[in-house]
Amino acid sequence: MGKDEIRVLMIESDLDEQQKIVQILQANPIESTLEIAEDTDSALIKLFEVNPDIVFLEFPLKGKTGTGIIGFIQSKLPQATIAFMSHSKDYAAEAIHFEVYDYLLKPLRKTEVNKLLEKAQIKKRTNSLARINEIIEKKQPDTILRFNTIKGFIITTPEEILYCKADGSFTELHFTNKNMELTFLYLSQIDEILNPYNFIRVSRSIIVNKNYIRKVNLKSNTIILSSKGGECEIIGSRATLREFGKYI
Repeated sequence: MGKDEIRVLMIESDLDEQQKIVQILQANPIESTLEIAEDTDSALIKLFEVNPDIVFLEFPLKGKTGTGIIGFIQSKLPQATIAFMSHSKDYAAEAIHFEVYDYLLKPLRKTEVNKLLEKAQIKKRTNSLARINEIIEKKQPDTILRFNTIKGFIITTPEEILYCKADGSFTELHFTNKNMELTFLYLSQIDEILNPYNFIRVSRSIIVNKNYIRKVNLKSNTIILSSKGGECEIIGSRATLREFGKYI
């Protein structure tokens, strides 16, 4: 698998449309891989297996998961571009409601699919370059950490982690650049790794980097984290915050 390869997931029940996308991708010089799911339910597993750069989504949706899969993709795989596919323009307003701005009419056209491939390729290369520059600019990182994720693994530093949140058998790693990665580690395991680096567990499900705490509200049991001009609010446990409040 090449580093610039575009991973595509198509959620489509029509066999003709499935074959159409296969033909278009095979004819495009951009290297790509394709997985197909017939409905949103079977697509859920494939999302983590494929980690797609583009998701072609049949609309109206088929499957019990329904429109919930859109929010799932946007929150868990924010790097993925979602494109609606429909036989009419009747659902354009719904696409905008879900903040999906790529809308393709069936049958799929080669030019429109190719534009999405090109856009995904540019986005992928830009993100990779930005990450490389970010690493280079880090003159003397105190500690380098590696976490296995659904995508493979990531290299990071404690300073880049804003907070961590339990998500079932996964843990969400939220970074100061507003990106999020899912790791297979439980929150208790993350707690052991990050505890020496000025992190604190503020509830059963959340660990925060104390360097980014700007405000603690003991009445509402909330913490405001601030990084790179942005803020987010975290809810902690009453007992932990009151104990923590004695030392800040």
